[in-house]
Amino acid sequence: MIRRILTVVLATAFRVGPAEVAAQTRPPIYEREIFSYHAFERRDPFLPLHPDTQAGPRFGDLTLSGVLYHPQLGSVAILTDRTTGRRYRARERDIIGTARVVQIRIEEVDFVITSFGVSRRETLRVRRERGTGG
Repeated sequence: MIRRILTVVLATAFRVGPAEVAAQTRPPIYEREIFSYHAFERRDPFLPLHPDTQAGPRFGDLTLSGVLYHPQLGSVAILTDRTTGRRYRARERDIIGTARVVQIRIEEVDFVITSFGVSRRETLRVRRERGTGG
């Protein structure tokens, strides 16, 4: 009903036929363009430079709290984010933030950290408190 009234009002105001006004008041059709980028081993410029902060903690904020070591069944590293206090359990090849666990040993864990397309290797060690034996 409102559409018919609007069509008649516009037709009389602009002195055009109701069919022409109805054709002009239809909602426009939007088509989405799709882009593809052939990287050829280059960084994709359409991707963000740094991963989203929701992806996980920063490697500099992680400490190695402990290691559950078992050579046959696979070991688990227990990491703590110093800023939030959140704990993470990781096995070899797991990714936490921008760090990938490479190897878990009895008291240390090796990581490969990738930032802005550059990778580096870091090792975290379990910190022993003073006065504890063993």
